[in-house]
Amino acid sequence: MKNVITRLLMFAVGVPGLIGAVLLLPNHFHLPFNLLVVLVAGISARELAEILAARPNSYRLRASAAMALGMALPAATLAALFAGKSLIVAPASLTALAAVLLGLQGFRRQEPGFKRIIPAVGTSFFLLIYPGLFASYIVMLSTLPFSTVIILLFLATVYLNDSLAYVIGMLFGTRNQQLVPISPNKSLEGFVGGFVTSILAVVVAGYFFPQVLPGGVWRRVVLGAAVGGAAMIGDLAESALKRSALVKDSGELIPGRGGLLDSVDSPVFSAFVFYYLYTMLFLTQANI
Repeated sequence: MKNVITRLLMFAVGVPGLIGAVLLLPNHFHLPFNLLVVLVAGISARELAEILAARPNSYRLRASAAMALGMALPAATLAALFAGKSLIVAPASLTALAAVLLGLQGFRRQEPGFKRIIPAVGTSFFLLIYPGLFASYIVMLSTLPFSTVIILLFLATVYLNDSLAYVIGMLFGTRNQQLVPISPNKSLEGFVGGFVTSILAVVVAGYFFPQVLPGGVWRRVVLGAAVGGAAMIGDLAESALKRSALVKDSGELIPGRGGLLDSVDSPVFSAFVFYYLYTMLFLTQANI
Protein backbone atom coordinates (compact mmCIF):
# COMPACT_ATOMS: atom_id res chain seq x y z
CA MET A 1 0.00 0.00 0.00
CA LYS A 2 2.84 2.39 0.81
CA ASN A 3 4.31 1.84 -2.65
CA VAL A 4 0.93 2.58 -4.26
CA ILE A 5 0.56 5.83 -2.32
CA THR A 6 4.09 6.89 -3.27
CA ARG A 7 3.37 6.18 -6.94
CA LEU A 8 0.15 8.22 -6.78
CA LEU A 9 1.95 11.17 -5.19
CA MET A 10 4.68 11.07 -7.84
CA PHE A 11 1.97 10.85 -10.52
CA ALA A 12 0.15 13.87 -9.07
CA VAL A 13 3.34 15.94 -9.11
CA GLY A 14 4.99 14.61 -12.23
CA VAL A 15 2.10 14.67 -14.70
CA PRO A 16 1.22 18.39 -14.36
CA GLY A 17 4.91 19.25 -14.56
CA LEU A 18 5.37 17.17 -17.70
CA ILE A 19 2.27 18.66 -19.34
CA GLY A 20 3.48 22.15 -18.46
CA ALA A 21 6.85 21.47 -20.10
CA VAL A 22 5.11 20.30 -23.29
CA LEU A 23 2.89 23.38 -23.44
CA LEU A 24 5.79 25.83 -23.15
CA LEU A 25 7.28 27.33 -26.34
CA PRO A 26 5.45 25.11 -28.87
CA ASN A 27 6.65 27.37 -31.69
CA HIS A 28 10.26 26.75 -30.68
CA PHE A 29 10.14 22.95 -30.98
CA HIS A 30 8.92 22.59 -27.38
CA LEU A 31 12.36 23.59 -26.16
CA PRO A 32 11.79 23.10 -22.39
CA PHE A 33 10.30 19.64 -22.92
CA ASN A 34 13.02 18.55 -25.31
CA LEU A 35 15.79 19.83 -23.05
CA LEU A 36 14.20 17.67 -20.38
CA VAL A 37 14.28 14.72 -22.82
CA VAL A 38 18.01 15.30 -23.40
CA LEU A 39 18.69 15.41 -19.66
CA VAL A 40 16.57 12.33 -19.01
CA ALA A 41 18.44 10.44 -21.74
CA GLY A 42 21.74 11.34 -20.08
CA ILE A 43 20.68 10.28 -16.60
CA SER A 44 19.13 7.08 -17.97
CA ALA A 45 22.36 6.28 -19.81
CA ARG A 46 24.33 6.74 -16.59
CA GLU A 47 21.97 4.36 -14.78
CA LEU A 48 22.20 1.85 -17.63
CA ALA A 49 26.01 2.01 -17.51
CA GLU A 50 25.81 1.03 -13.85
CA ILE A 51 23.52 -1.88 -14.72
CA LEU A 52 25.94 -3.06 -17.40
CA ALA A 53 28.81 -2.85 -14.91
CA ALA A 54 26.98 -4.65 -12.09
CA ARG A 55 28.18 -8.13 -12.98
CA PRO A 56 31.64 -9.14 -11.70
CA ASN A 57 34.55 -8.26 -13.99
CA SER A 58 32.31 -6.14 -16.24
CA TYR A 59 33.54 -2.97 -17.93
CA ARG A 60 32.71 0.21 -16.02
CA LEU A 61 32.26 3.42 -17.98
CA ARG A 62 32.70 6.76 -16.18
CA ALA A 63 29.39 8.34 -15.19
CA SER A 64 30.18 11.57 -17.06
CA ALA A 65 31.05 9.66 -20.23
CA ALA A 66 27.86 7.59 -19.98
CA MET A 67 25.75 10.74 -19.61
CA ALA A 68 27.46 12.37 -22.57
CA LEU A 69 26.82 9.33 -24.77
CA GLY A 70 23.15 9.19 -23.79
CA MET A 71 22.63 12.90 -24.41
CA ALA A 72 24.58 13.13 -27.67
CA LEU A 73 21.96 12.09 -30.22
CA PRO A 74 18.89 13.73 -28.60
CA ALA A 75 20.91 16.94 -28.23
CA ALA A 76 22.13 16.76 -31.83
CA THR A 77 18.57 16.13 -33.01
CA LEU A 78 17.26 19.12 -31.06
CA ALA A 79 20.00 21.36 -32.45
CA ALA A 80 19.20 20.12 -35.96
CA LEU A 81 15.54 21.08 -35.61
CA PHE A 82 16.53 24.72 -35.36
CA ALA A 83 18.89 24.28 -38.32
CA GLY A 84 16.22 22.62 -40.47
CA LYS A 85 18.19 19.36 -40.86
CA SER A 86 16.10 17.08 -38.68
CA LEU A 87 15.77 14.15 -41.10
CA ILE A 88 19.48 13.47 -41.52
CA VAL A 89 21.02 14.39 -38.18
CA ALA A 90 20.28 11.17 -36.26
CA PRO A 91 21.97 8.72 -38.67
CA ALA A 92 24.73 11.21 -39.47
CA SER A 93 25.49 11.90 -35.79
CA LEU A 94 25.34 8.21 -34.91
CA THR A 95 27.75 7.35 -37.71
CA ALA A 96 30.17 10.15 -36.81
CA LEU A 97 30.19 9.40 -33.09
CA ALA A 98 30.57 5.67 -33.67
CA ALA A 99 33.50 6.34 -36.02
CA VAL A 100 35.18 8.58 -33.44
CA LEU A 101 34.70 6.07 -30.62
CA LEU A 102 36.01 3.23 -32.74
CA GLY A 103 38.86 5.24 -34.25
CA LEU A 104 40.15 6.40 -30.87
CA GLN A 105 40.79 2.81 -29.87
CA GLY A 106 43.62 2.68 -32.40
CA PHE A 107 45.54 5.26 -30.38
CA ARG A 108 45.63 3.42 -27.07
CA ARG A 109 49.24 3.45 -25.87
CA GLN A 110 49.30 1.03 -22.95
CA GLU A 111 49.09 -2.65 -23.70
CA PRO A 112 47.18 -3.56 -20.47
CA GLY A 113 44.32 -1.43 -21.79
CA PHE A 114 44.08 -3.31 -25.07
CA LYS A 115 41.83 -5.98 -23.57
CA ARG A 116 39.37 -3.23 -22.62
CA ILE A 117 38.84 -2.12 -26.22
CA ILE A 118 35.98 -4.45 -27.11
CA PRO A 119 34.05 -3.94 -23.81
CA ALA A 120 34.58 -0.18 -24.06
CA VAL A 121 33.34 0.00 -27.65
CA GLY A 122 30.43 -2.34 -26.99
CA THR A 123 29.22 -0.40 -23.94
CA SER A 124 29.66 2.98 -25.63
CA PHE A 125 27.83 1.94 -28.79
CA PHE A 126 24.98 0.49 -26.74
CA LEU A 127 24.48 3.73 -24.78
CA LEU A 128 24.56 5.76 -27.99
CA ILE A 129 21.70 3.69 -29.35
CA TYR A 130 19.78 2.98 -26.14
CA PRO A 131 18.70 5.29 -24.70
CA GLY A 132 20.38 7.86 -26.99
CA LEU A 133 19.07 7.14 -30.49
CA PHE A 134 15.75 5.85 -29.17
CA ALA A 135 15.17 9.04 -27.15
CA SER A 136 15.93 11.23 -30.17
CA TYR A 137 12.61 10.13 -31.65
CA ILE A 138 10.79 11.78 -28.75
CA VAL A 139 12.49 15.01 -29.82
CA MET A 140 11.46 14.29 -33.43
CA LEU A 141 7.79 14.38 -32.42
CA SER A 142 8.15 18.17 -32.30
CA THR A 143 8.49 18.22 -36.10
CA LEU A 144 5.02 16.75 -36.69
CA PRO A 145 1.93 18.88 -37.37
CA PHE A 146 -0.10 19.65 -34.24
CA SER A 147 2.99 18.71 -32.26
CA THR A 148 1.58 19.74 -28.88
CA VAL A 149 -1.36 17.35 -29.20
CA ILE A 150 0.90 14.68 -30.71
CA ILE A 151 3.38 14.75 -27.81
CA LEU A 152 0.63 14.74 -25.19
CA LEU A 153 -1.12 11.89 -27.01
CA PHE A 154 2.09 9.88 -27.15
CA LEU A 155 2.76 10.36 -23.45
CA ALA A 156 -0.85 9.50 -22.56
CA THR A 157 -0.81 6.37 -24.73
CA VAL A 158 2.35 5.12 -23.04
CA TYR A 159 1.82 6.15 -19.43
CA LEU A 160 -1.87 5.24 -19.26
CA ASN A 161 -0.79 1.83 -20.51
CA ASP A 162 1.78 1.54 -17.73
CA SER A 163 -0.52 2.89 -15.01
CA LEU A 164 -3.57 0.80 -15.90
CA ALA A 165 -1.46 -2.32 -16.36
CA TYR A 166 -0.11 -1.80 -12.83
CA VAL A 167 -3.51 -1.07 -11.26
CA ILE A 168 -5.39 -3.86 -13.04
CA GLY A 169 -2.58 -6.28 -12.32
CA MET A 170 -2.69 -5.36 -8.62
CA LEU A 171 -6.48 -5.65 -8.39
CA PHE A 172 -7.28 -8.55 -10.67
CA GLY A 173 -4.00 -10.18 -11.64
CA THR A 174 -3.46 -13.87 -11.01
CA ARG A 175 -0.17 -14.32 -9.20
CA ASN A 176 2.56 -16.80 -10.04
CA GLN A 177 1.44 -17.13 -13.65
CA GLN A 178 5.02 -16.83 -14.88
CA LEU A 179 3.53 -15.31 -18.03
CA VAL A 180 6.86 -13.64 -18.76
CA PRO A 181 9.61 -15.28 -16.68
CA ILE A 182 11.92 -12.28 -17.12
CA SER A 183 9.38 -10.23 -15.12
CA PRO A 184 7.43 -12.71 -12.97
CA ASN A 185 5.20 -10.11 -11.28
CA LYS A 186 3.53 -9.23 -14.58
CA SER A 187 0.06 -10.72 -15.08
CA LEU A 188 -2.04 -11.44 -18.14
CA GLU A 189 -4.79 -9.21 -16.78
CA GLY A 190 -2.35 -6.33 -16.43
CA PHE A 191 -0.99 -6.79 -19.94
CA VAL A 192 -4.48 -6.87 -21.45
CA GLY A 193 -5.64 -3.87 -19.42
CA GLY A 194 -2.64 -1.75 -20.42
CA PHE A 195 -2.83 -2.80 -24.07
CA VAL A 196 -6.55 -2.00 -24.38
CA THR A 197 -6.00 1.32 -22.60
CA SER A 198 -3.45 2.40 -25.22
CA ILE A 199 -5.91 1.64 -28.01
CA LEU A 200 -8.74 3.48 -26.26
CA ALA A 201 -6.51 6.51 -25.64
CA VAL A 202 -5.83 6.95 -29.36
CA VAL A 203 -9.40 6.14 -30.45
CA VAL A 204 -10.92 8.61 -27.99
CA ALA A 205 -8.38 11.28 -28.91
CA GLY A 206 -9.47 10.92 -32.54
CA TYR A 207 -12.97 12.10 -31.67
CA PHE A 208 -11.67 15.19 -29.88
CA PHE A 209 -8.92 15.96 -32.41
CA PRO A 210 -10.10 14.65 -35.80
CA GLN A 211 -7.67 16.93 -37.62
CA VAL A 212 -4.77 15.28 -35.81
CA LEU A 213 -5.99 11.71 -36.36
CA PRO A 214 -7.92 11.80 -39.66
CA GLY A 215 -9.28 8.82 -41.58
CA GLY A 216 -10.87 5.61 -40.44
CA VAL A 217 -11.00 4.39 -36.85
CA TRP A 218 -8.88 1.39 -37.82
CA ARG A 219 -5.89 3.72 -38.18
CA ARG A 220 -6.23 4.82 -34.58
CA VAL A 221 -6.63 1.24 -33.42
CA VAL A 222 -3.45 0.22 -35.26
CA LEU A 223 -1.47 3.14 -33.83
CA GLY A 224 -2.69 2.53 -30.27
CA ALA A 225 -2.06 -1.21 -30.48
CA ALA A 226 1.43 -0.81 -31.93
CA VAL A 227 2.53 1.83 -29.42
CA GLY A 228 0.93 -0.06 -26.53
CA GLY A 229 2.71 -3.24 -27.54
CA ALA A 230 6.02 -1.42 -27.96
CA ALA A 231 5.65 0.23 -24.55
CA MET A 232 5.21 -3.18 -22.93
CA ILE A 233 8.19 -4.61 -24.80
CA GLY A 234 10.29 -1.63 -23.70
CA ASP A 235 9.44 -2.33 -20.07
CA LEU A 236 10.30 -6.02 -20.48
CA ALA A 237 13.54 -5.22 -22.32
CA GLU A 238 14.77 -3.11 -19.42
CA SER A 239 13.69 -5.84 -17.01
CA ALA A 240 15.81 -8.29 -19.01
CA LEU A 241 18.88 -6.08 -18.64
CA LYS A 242 18.32 -5.79 -14.89
CA ARG A 243 17.79 -9.52 -14.50
CA SER A 244 21.00 -10.19 -16.38
CA ALA A 245 22.86 -7.81 -14.06
CA LEU A 246 21.10 -9.20 -10.96
CA VAL A 247 19.76 -5.79 -9.89
CA LYS A 248 16.19 -4.88 -8.93
CA ASP A 249 16.02 -1.24 -10.04
CA SER A 250 18.08 1.00 -12.28
CA GLY A 251 18.56 3.41 -9.38
CA GLU A 252 16.82 5.19 -6.50
CA LEU A 253 16.10 8.58 -8.04
CA ILE A 254 12.29 8.31 -8.06
CA PRO A 255 10.56 7.16 -4.86
CA GLY A 256 8.31 4.18 -5.46
CA ARG A 257 9.61 3.70 -9.01
CA GLY A 258 13.34 3.10 -8.69
CA GLY A 259 15.66 4.79 -11.14
CA LEU A 260 14.76 7.19 -13.93
CA LEU A 261 15.25 4.50 -16.57
CA ASP A 262 12.60 2.43 -14.78
CA SER A 263 10.10 5.23 -15.52
CA VAL A 264 11.10 6.10 -19.08
CA ASP A 265 11.90 2.68 -20.54
CA SER A 266 8.48 2.47 -22.22
CA PRO A 267 8.36 5.92 -23.90
CA VAL A 268 12.01 5.70 -24.95
CA PHE A 269 11.44 2.33 -26.58
CA SER A 270 8.11 3.16 -28.25
CA ALA A 271 8.82 6.67 -29.57
CA PHE A 272 10.18 5.52 -32.94
CA VAL A 273 7.12 3.27 -33.39
CA PHE A 274 4.78 6.20 -32.77
CA TYR A 275 6.77 8.57 -35.00
CA TYR A 276 7.00 6.34 -38.06
CA LEU A 277 3.57 4.76 -37.77
CA TYR A 278 1.83 8.10 -37.24
CA THR A 279 3.64 9.46 -40.28
CA MET A 280 2.57 6.50 -42.44
CA LEU A 281 -1.02 6.33 -41.22
CA PHE A 282 -1.99 10.00 -40.89
CA LEU A 283 0.37 12.12 -42.96
CA THR A 284 -0.11 10.36 -46.30
CA GLN A 285 -2.33 11.70 -49.04
CA ALA A 286 -4.22 8.47 -49.54
CA ASN A 287 -6.72 7.99 -46.72
CA ILE A 288 -8.41 4.61 -46.90
